[in-house]
Amino acid sequence: MGDRHPELVVRDYLSEGFAPSDYWMIDIVNQAATERTDYNTQKPEALLERIIKASSNENMLVADFFGGSGVTAAVANKLGRRFIHCDIGLNSIQTARDRLVSDGAEFDVLEIKDGVQLYRNPVQTMDKIKSLIPGLKNEDSLNSFWEGAISDSKYGTIPVYVPNLMDSSSKLLDKVTMNRIIHQAIPDLDSSIKKVIVYYIDITDEAEIQKFIKEDDSTMVEIELRDLKTVLDDVVIGDHVELHAEETHDVLFDSWAVFIDAFMSDRVFSKIQEFNQKALLNSSAKKPYKPIEISENGLELIEFLSVDCTAADGVWHSDSEIKIDKNGYVIRSGEKTKKFWDGCIRSEKKPLRLKIRNICGDETVWKIN
Repeated sequence: MGDRHPELVVRDYLSEGFAPSDYWMIDIVNQAATERTDYNTQKPEALLERIIKASSNENMLVADFFGGSGVTAAVANKLGRRFIHCDIGLNSIQTARDRLVSDGAEFDVLEIKDGVQLYRNPVQTMDKIKSLIPGLKNEDSLNSFWEGAISDSKYGTIPVYVPNLMDSSSKLLDKVTMNRIIHQAIPDLDSSIKKVIVYYIDITDEAEIQKFIKEDDSTMVEIELRDLKTVLDDVVIGDHVELHAEETHDVLFDSWAVFIDAFMSDRVFSKIQEFNQKALLNSSAKKPYKPIEISENGLELIEFLSVDCTAADGVWHSDSEIKIDKNGYVIRSGEKTKKFWDGCIRSEKKPLRLKIRNICGDETVWKIN
């Protein structure tokens, strides 16, 4: 109609401003940008700034539950908003944490013990768990449902159930699983059994499960629930460090230095071996592969160091910290430098504890004598 009779078309022009579009023109984060963190899914700060400004006011709370590189938290902080950054990946947490330190943000790092680390190597973990639960031994009289048993002077033999980490369906202890234990597993036990222990990784509602057990009068066997995550720290093989601390006397002031003589990480070593094996399988005479090798002292496996000069136990106080970037340059307390790491970390006060993060993101703390 409008094409044949243009005189019948009404055109309405904006007197000021412009009509909103359905796309935003925002540049990507280029290689030389100071905001670049080398995180695969990093978004431009300009994008998050536009979103946060459009959807919140100062002092409001901005949450990102798939936080990635931490750009949401960083921009929210710069815009005067409070923030929550969540992510399942250690690399994300560490990248966001270092980014916020560099920006001078005030924040706390809280660890949610959800048992995820138990699944890094489920076969190895299942093998180690038996040695970590005090008194747990194999018991030939029990079927495969029970991991083993503990001998007790009061109760005698106590069968122990441990969820199979290689079966994701066993991760959650709910009424269905508890019902199976009460009505199928326990009745098959010898009549002399007075108590069983049930370990869990996650639980729907402990109070609800305890009520379910109490209200079920089909068995006289006592059932004790235990959280398997309490042994998590012992499951992961800790890194090993050789170090020495000494007081230094500079021209301007006295200080302390912790020297890292050697560092070893079983987890990083296994990851490098795995990478080398895959790469060698894909190599050829025309395209040979030179395996990644670790130096004798292993210092290249370290990404981050922090010393606590305030407390020998409890909450961590990062009184001095350095991060080593992929090129070996030092980032000291959030400030980038052009200095290569010399194998030590310095502090004004005597260091009481040392924290090291390896290049896989695992952190280990040692007391300094």
